[in-house]
Amino acid sequence: MGKEMIRHGRGLAGVAGAVAITAAIATPAAATASTSATTASQQASAAATPELRVDQVGYGNGTAKVAYYMTARKLPGGVPFTVIGDTVTGKHGVVYRGVSTDDVGSWSSRYGAVYELSFSGLRRTGTYAVKVGPTTSPSFRIASGQALYSPLVGNGVRYFTSERDGTDVEHQVLDREPANLTDSRADVYATPKYDDNDNLLANLTKIGGPVNVSGGWFDAGGGYEKFGYTASYADAILLMGARDFRGPYSSAMRSEAEFGLNWMRKLWNPKQKVMYIQVGIGNGNASGSIGGDYNYWFLPQDEDKLGATPGNLTDYYVEYRPVFEAAPPGQQVSPELAGRYAADYALGAQLSGSRASGRQLLSLARSVYSMAKTTDVKAIVTAYPNDYYPGTEWKSAMLWGASEIALADERLGEPRPVVDHDLAVAAKWAKAYIAQGHAAGGDTLNLYDNGALGEAELLRAMGCATRPAGRGGHDAGAPRCAPRLTVISPSALVSDMAAQLKVGEQWAKGDPFALGTGLGSSDASPHAFGLYVTNALYQSYGGSGAYASFAQQQLNYALGANPWGASFVVGAGSNFPHCTQSEIANLSGSLTGSGNIQLGATVDGPSSPGNFQGLGTVTGMRACSYGSYSPFDNSAAGYEDNVTSWPSVEPADDYTAISTLAFAFGTDARD
Repeated sequence: MGKEMIRHGRGLAGVAGAVAITAAIATPAAATASTSATTASQQASAAATPELRVDQVGYGNGTAKVAYYMTARKLPGGVPFTVIGDTVTGKHGVVYRGVSTDDVGSWSSRYGAVYELSFSGLRRTGTYAVKVGPTTSPSFRIASGQALYSPLVGNGVRYFTSERDGTDVEHQVLDREPANLTDSRADVYATPKYDDNDNLLANLTKIGGPVNVSGGWFDAGGGYEKFGYTASYADAILLMGARDFRGPYSSAMRSEAEFGLNWMRKLWNPKQKVMYIQVGIGNGNASGSIGGDYNYWFLPQDEDKLGATPGNLTDYYVEYRPVFEAAPPGQQVSPELAGRYAADYALGAQLSGSRASGRQLLSLARSVYSMAKTTDVKAIVTAYPNDYYPGTEWKSAMLWGASEIALADERLGEPRPVVDHDLAVAAKWAKAYIAQGHAAGGDTLNLYDNGALGEAELLRAMGCATRPAGRGGHDAGAPRCAPRLTVISPSALVSDMAAQLKVGEQWAKGDPFALGTGLGSSDASPHAFGLYVTNALYQSYGGSGAYASFAQQQLNYALGANPWGASFVVGAGSNFPHCTQSEIANLSGSLTGSGNIQLGATVDGPSSPGNFQGLGTVTGMRACSYGSYSPFDNSAAGYEDNVTSWPSVEPADDYTAISTLAFAFGTDARD
């Protein structure tokens, strides 16, 4: 289950006595947010208006191009369609004609047939729309990957800038001000205990401090906690992007990645051998006598103004935020965290401007990696409460960390025996990760499974030649590597990436829109972006083009080619989220979808209908609802663009990091 399915459902509406809940926001568009049984019945009997869905950002000149026509029933003879050019002036008229008989299945009781319309033969740069009878799609572009995606990479980086904590903020980005200044001298507390509903069971016990944990990024839109689990994942991805891609966004990406790394360095003390994993309290207790972060809806600088006292815990831990350890000093820590932290530090070493600073970062990576508990692993520690991020496997994190350490060795000129030893460690964890297998209906690249990233980085460390991401390898599954490095078969790593893509393809067979993950039960948007990245890595190291069209549709899906016709990235396409569950965007930004918005924020997208039941508002929240999406819901998933709707439109660091990397690969694709 994805993290947002658990965390903010309780955070905003399920903690008795801890949150000021009022009736659900009532705006004219909010009536479309319901996915009740009554609405479902009305949908079944109402006439369905035909709809066209496209990637609203556009398609690369040489990539597969597919639109979807949603209609009430099958149409004998198929669906004639045209593509019209220059949608502003109509100058070019019809530029492509086709007929589709490819009914890919029923979507819902309203939409009994979905037709796939292919126009891949159209390669000319321009602005277009698809037409079926009187139905016209949103406009989209056909252009180079650089033209389409480079601005979106910049937007993704800007999202992280908007989520900065501490003193080093950018005021011109959503009017940000310094915040949580008490984090510079924060107290450390013992591991908290919770009941089955994630309510704190007792007061916190102070065990140390003060420590300086200022800076970093807020974890997600609906709260201001900071987590090592998500920050390490997001920062490693940004560091990889800063290392591997060049574009107008490069300087900003590197600067933002280094900002994240500076905070990550504060979370590991190699002398005391203590790892910090969380700053802030999410949930308080059931009675409300101990308050939590989700009690409030305000700008982050307001946390410094609560005037809290130790004798009144209603808001004390919100102003004076607790720090939690992964384990007592000197004890082994969760391998999931040790591997991710090591990957961050080692990537920082690879990008370091001096050998001295690089070696210091590499030393941090080695020391934290050595503390991983890799035997008798039971619960995977991620955050408190653990339900926020219920970890599922940890071997991919150990693979990722070891691969980055080996790459840092090579970058800093470590002796050959050292490099070979670290490669062997990475190969050990690659074999363990591969041995887990990838069952049909299983997971793919996202916050919880980093295998594709670790495998690609090991191939890189082994000296395997890369190819442009847009080209299939002519020797599929057999990348060209330095012959002396035989710690693991390169083909085994490439084949395992293919196995992950096959899992996505299996999921897609059950979805008319070919989404490569399960609807409702997982985080749709980050999984879609993760599959696109997996294929880009697969092809980069010699994999064939067999999954290219499938992977492209994952990107298309997240950018509008889905049942709701919504892009799940703010500022991408013509119909993106306007009313995200982001305190900063809601209180400092525009609610109209234009002007001062939180560009680049990536949200989850569709979610289980049950997750939308009982949603409410918190005091201080600006009412916002946009669009009419309920006619396109089905029994498995719904979508709402409403500030109360955390299941659909809460942005998060991990979502935005993987979308940003996907767009970076898109800029580098070759036609």
